[in-house]
Amino acid sequence: MKTFADLEFKEMRTNHFQAKRQFGKYNLSVILEPRKTLYEAAIFEGDNFVQLPGINYDDDVISGLMPDDVTSIMKKLKTIEVTSKLKL
Repeated sequence: MKTFADLEFKEMRTNHFQAKRQFGKYNLSVILEPRKTLYEAAIFEGDNFVQLPGINYDDDVISGLMPDDVTSIMKKLKTIEVTSKLKL
């Protein structure tokens, strides 16, 4: 199972750091903005934000995340990915 430690962050032109990881049809984007210590994450299907039960309810961007929180999101997305494959 992949965890936060497996993410590879790259510095972007707008001086923030971003890591991306695909889980089936969903893409997870995790960013760290300059001078901040907590991460933000968003889930996409194609180019569109997606809200998934048990992960994000009220907003497209999940803010105030610690590394363990990101790992938890990754585990949930992996479960969704595996479940989707089983239904095929």
